[in-house]
Amino acid sequence: MSTLKKDNPRDEEKERRLGITLVLAGGICWGFIGIFVQAIGPVIDPFTLSILRLATASALMVPVIIYYDGARAFLIPRKNLRFFALFGLGYWTLYQMSYFSAIQMTSASVAVILLYTAPFFIIVLARVFLGERITKRKTIAAVLGVAGVWVMFMSWTTGAAPGMTLGGIFGLAAGFFFATYFIYVKKALVSSSPFITAFYSMSFGCVFLIITTLLFFRDRIYYQPDARTILLILGVAFVSTTLGGTLNIMGLQRMEAGEAGVLGLIEPITTLIASWLIFGDVLGGRQVIGALLVLTGAYLIYRQPSPSTGKADERSDR
Repeated sequence: MSTLKKDNPRDEEKERRLGITLVLAGGICWGFIGIFVQAIGPVIDPFTLSILRLATASALMVPVIIYYDGARAFLIPRKNLRFFALFGLGYWTLYQMSYFSAIQMTSASVAVILLYTAPFFIIVLARVFLGERITKRKTIAAVLGVAGVWVMFMSWTTGAAPGMTLGGIFGLAAGFFFATYFIYVKKALVSSSPFITAFYSMSFGCVFLIITTLLFFRDRIYYQPDARTILLILGVAFVSTTLGGTLNIMGLQRMEAGEAGVLGLIEPITTLIASWLIFGDVLGGRQVIGALLVLTGAYLIYRQPSPSTGKADERSDR
């Protein structure tokens, strides 16, 4: 079991603040995915890259689990295996297929805007499946965060493209499937450790991506291996997949999924700033304003009291 002991409201609030820090750190790690992909360049197709980063990230988790939990930690109940199989299919496979399709049919900027409607889906799904309250502060934070992403990327969108409507549907689907990640993780943490959750979800995701790619996207596979590309794949696997995913899961263990979904919007800010510092990409006023909106939403989440310490505030928030 992976429950946290909370002796009193003060301890619970301390754990929640730690969770916020971990989720933000995980989001920053996630934000470097775009940087690694940009550095890799067009020498590998997106599906092969996704498979390699998940396979590598899963392999990197093995010594970590053995060190902290022992080899017997890999022996989990059959019902947990079925759950992680659903996790791998419902999140990793469907999310990536929807997101890549949205990029191809619209543009990367439009796809990003639609993807980061996810906080709204997360708040609703967390209410339905986890019983989390939909508070006024949480809703305002989500609105600010999504508006911030819209402001950051809207000026980079292109005009109407063929298949824009279908691409928009795929973009919203990507946002929905991305939102399910937070629900799957919260459910998994009831009976599994963060390390096991990360390992099995990525492993099953890798298996389903291999099957899907071979069945439907075989003609799009291309890879020109070289030492630099291999090192970059190791980088995206370790920094943005193993480390980012584990930090995020450890944070989710300590806070609500709806709140974590809003804090995850730190990812596009990280991508923009890193692209500006590393590649010299333009960082204009819109991007700064959008980032401030996202950070304001994150601050509202930070200031929201935990359920046990702020029940009165929760009632007035609704």
